[in-house]
Amino acid sequence: MNASEFTPPPEEVPDTQPAASGGPPQPPPRPPKLTARGLLDPGEPGRRLFVQDHVVVKELAELLGLRPFKVVADILELGVFKHADEVIDFPTAALVAQKHGYVAERVV
Repeated sequence: MNASEFTPPPEEVPDTQPAASGGPPQPPPRPPKLTARGLLDPGEPGRRLFVQDHVVVKELAELLGLRPFKVVADILELGVFKHADEVIDFPTAALVAQKHGYVAERVV
């Protein structure tokens, strides 16, 4: 056996530098700043709902521009079990409306 048969060929060295040689790593980007955009202005007329003392869940969903099952899920989060055809009281409707960026006002 010949000694050259067991000698591996020399490794080729790349012309570029390794990634770690460019100095310290860059810090991650900062999270976006929180601004006042999108906060509810109580006087904004497009974000108000006029609701009676009792409202059907389907009707509230229609006023909010949501599907009834979404409103049912919000009501369930409040610990109240209601179906889309059932009636909820004003305080519950106001909480659901507030969650979606609306101000509910009671109609007498």
